[in-house]
Amino acid sequence: MRRRPDRILRQLLAATLVILALMHPETTAHLAEIATAMLLGIVTGIAHAASQQPEAALLLTGAIYIAHQIHTHRPHPARARAH
Repeated sequence: MRRRPDRILRQLLAATLVILALMHPETTAHLAEIATAMLLGIVTGIAHAASQQPEAALLLTGAIYIAHQIHTHRPHPARARAH
């Protein structure tokens, strides 16, 4: 089975990042700290907004869940024709 070009590029990017992380561990640790702080800031902001307006947060959560289900459960054209 042939690999799709986007999958190959993603694996190449991941391999490049691993090599760079091995070459510069201090910088990688610093970037990980920055990314963690950013993620925690986003989560804290979302949690604060959700505590202010729980109904809107519930509706948004439901919409995101439905969009995710639609995106991840699409039939593949090759498999759809096989039936």
